Amino acid sequence: MKNQKRHSRKLLSILLVLCMALTIVPITAFAAGVNYIDKISVTYTAPDYKAGDAPQAAASVTEGECSVAYEYWREIEQKTEGSVWTGTGRYWYSDSSKMASLAADKQITQFEAGHHYSYNIVLKTNSGYFISDDTIVSVGDYEWGKAGSDTNLEIKEMSTELRIYSPYSIDLPAASTDEVITTVDIGNVWKKLDSSQPVAFTAEVNPNNSACSGKVEIVEEAWEKSTYGESTPITDVIKSTDTSRNPIAGGEYWYSIALKAKEGYVFSDNVTFICEGITYTAQTANTSVSDNGKTFTAWEFLLPVIVSDGADDTVIKDVEVIGATLSYNEGDTPKATAMTKDIGANYEIAYESWAETEQYAFWYSNEDYYPEHFGGRFTSFEEGKSYRYSILLKVKNGRTFAATDSGLTVTVNGWTVEQQNISVNPDGQSVHVTGIATITPTKPVEPKEIEVIEINNATITFKDGDKPVFTGNVPDNKDYAFRCEWWSLDSDTGLVSTEPEWGSEIYKNKITTFEAGKTYHYGVYVTAYYGNFSPDARLKINGQYVNYKRVGDDDNMQTMWLETDLTMTPFDSSHTHSYGADWKSDSDNHWHECSCGSIADKAAHDMETKNAKDATATEKGYTGDKVCKVCGYTVKGKEIPVSGTTKPTNPTKPDGNTDVTSPKTGDNSNLALWFAVLFISCGGVIGVTVYSRRRKLNKR
Repeated sequence: MKNQKRHSRKLLSILLVLCMALTIVPITAFAAGVNYIDKISVTYTAPDYKAGDAPQAAASVTEGECSVAYEYWREIEQKTEGSVWTGTGRYWYSDSSKMASLAADKQITQFEAGHHYSYNIVLKTNSGYFISDDTIVSVGDYEWGKAGSDTNLEIKEMSTELRIYSPYSIDLPAASTDEVITTVDIGNVWKKLDSSQPVAFTAEVNPNNSACSGKVEIVEEAWEKSTYGESTPITDVIKSTDTSRNPIAGGEYWYSIALKAKEGYVFSDNVTFICEGITYTAQTANTSVSDNGKTFTAWEFLLPVIVSDGADDTVIKDVEVIGATLSYNEGDTPKATAMTKDIGANYEIAYESWAETEQYAFWYSNEDYYPEHFGGRFTSFEEGKSYRYSILLKVKNGRTFAATDSGLTVTVNGWTVEQQNISVNPDGQSVHVTGIATITPTKPVEPKEIEVIEINNATITFKDGDKPVFTGNVPDNKDYAFRCEWWSLDSDTGLVSTEPEWGSEIYKNKITTFEAGKTYHYGVYVTAYYGNFSPDARLKINGQYVNYKRVGDDDNMQTMWLETDLTMTPFDSSHTHSYGADWKSDSDNHWHECSCGSIADKAAHDMETKNAKDATATEKGYTGDKVCKVCGYTVKGKEIPVSGTTKPTNPTKPDGNTDVTSPKTGDNSNLALWFAVLFISCGGVIGVTVYSRRRKLNKR
């Protein structure tokens, strides 16, 4: 019995020692074979929620053996300002069963203005994996740290669930009572950039537009120089908020403007933007509204301005428009045909317009200028109604229009417009011309064909060493316009009156001065305002009829490219020549008008007749080519028209062939092709390529 008690006490001692040993064995010794997750990475999107938006699931696991169990939004509040944020008991769950378990008044179905919400994520581990206190957790772009030490992380459900509290929250402002501005209307933008003076900023909000007047203010204007294509880019931004300074001469500057909504107003996300009466769209302007709706910015809606150097030639005082169609019949469709007389002019036609005066309907050649809420449109003229014609002109290349009281004159189709009908924008960048014509269309009348083309004041006589000058014009009130004239020596050598603006590609070698002994050929180009030229039209130059041959499209009877048989051989400038209108010879073939030598020495002035059809002067026939024996100067013979002949004589090819299908007059074999290509390319208004450069004032 005694031994049995001792044996029991011995077993108890062994058990106590074993228990003490177990207490110092680490608990991780029992974790052998358990899969703990080393790192968890979670990403989520944070939509720009606004009042009325519904919550949405946005999280996913990118690293770690787990997945998103569900997400939820919790409405929170502060009982008093500065106190602890607490829940209101309202939730949104991505898990539909959890959502269904909530009472209707506890469910968040959409975010409400003036409320605050906290976003939360719950993760569930994959089968066989667990989360430990040492698991590293990254949420979004940041590593939050260990799961067991971050206050926004909580391990639940026997280490198989991780709760991520409030990676972000939203505070929705209370519903605004501000009035929404839907239209911004500005004007008086100063565009006269001159390197000799500081940039002026004069833009203002249109005081007559109640949609924005008194509701917005201009906070900044700016001109920014383009560096496109510069080998050494020079950046220059001139702001109205900086010290005033001069722009760089020759630089191309782009305009931008920023406006601020006054107290009690905000800008709409879709503002209609108007500048100087022109409404700009998303395709023609870059605009933006700040997130809080208080700032509106617009840029790249005006054409860039080239800075002038301050020279007087930047001011345009004479404007001449030709080709405007000012006569229509009933049923005709308005058309844009006006053009600047000088193709290289520093101004252009922005639009042509007709206004029906009774019902106030309009037609504009440029779609951008139609009044948005003012009057209707018409597409064809009606008999008996009255219509007024006007045009808008805009400057180019950094120029400005002179004021009407500073000598500005405008001529349309040869008629000078009265000063009271000319309105110059204060910045000198545009001119509105009215009162040009008022018509009352009638039924169509077949236009008469143009039978005679008359060119006056053309300079067709030159001395050796003279420079070409072009002075031809047509009489007033003709149904056709004189576009250009030219002299040519051969297919590679010549000069067109409109060079260098256009036509410089036609001749490789330019006539700079005329040379004695060489024969030059004269040509003209005319177009009909309306109607057609007669196929048998006669050409009169300086009062004398001349023969010609058409170049180019023989089927187009509204344009006429005419190579005339009028030639000119400059005489030696060391001799003096004067020839009368009548070519005469006496029985000794003496050329009375030649005074190159002593008039007393009659024999020295004999003229040799070559290729004479009629060696003596007669009222008709051919006088024959004449050559002065003293100076060698040649005067070509003259065809005197037979009474009653109206059709021009076909010119003769150099080989004597009279086939008019081979235009070889004056060796201008390439002229037809050049003019055809040239005037196809010149048929429309030259567009300005503009490249896009997005920028905002508040980012410069």
